[in-house]
This record gives sequence, C-alpha cells and structure tokens, in this order.
Amino acid sequence: MAHFLRLTPRRITTSLISIRQPLVARSFSIAPQLRLKEDGDRSAEELEKKKQQQLQKQRDGKAEWHESLASAGESNIAADKEKVNDHGKHMEDLQKETASQSEKEHPDGKK
Repeated sequence: MAHFLRLTPRRITTSLISIRQPLVARSFSIAPQLRLKEDGDRSAEELEKKKQQQLQKQRDGKAEWHESLASAGESNIAADKEKVNDHGKHMEDLQKETASQSEKEHPDGKK
C-alpha cells in the first residue's frame, strides 16, 4: 500500500483532498430561554415582590422556603431531603394533594 501511495502523482492526491466536503452539516437551532421555575410563567415584578417579602421575613427571623421561587431542580432536591416519619400517611397525603392539584388544573376532571 505504501508503494502505491508513492506512485500516485501529487496533482491527483491534492485535487482529491480539496474536493472533500464535510459529511455532516449542522443545522442552526435556538434553545428556549429558561425561566426561574421552568414550567411557570410569571412576570418579573411578581417575582421581585415575592423575593422582597421573603427577604423581609428573613430579617425578622421568620424565613421559610417558598417552592414557587425555586427552580424545578431545587424543588426536586427539597422533596428528596424531606423527613418522613409515617410513610403510609405521607403517601396518602401526597395522593390527595396530587388529586386536588389535577382537579384544579383540569376542570373536566373528577369533582
């Protein structure tokens, strides 16, 4: 094979190299802009108002965590870290909460 490459004239190899084109063309794409809570659609004024309320409570020593201000990832981590003493009761509460939330979001749901 090495002998074959030496016998090939330089003109032919250089012209073949210059003809090559990329095998894959990448298309242009745009990623959606992520908001604070990715599935929430709130105004900047509303978020700023909640943030100021939370900061005031923090100064008063009554700070608490607001899921509405957290990102989806932060909400998932907080749920993972939640302490559960009675697993059966906790599961019932979660099921009731899920049912009421779906009824609220879907008006044709179970009433």
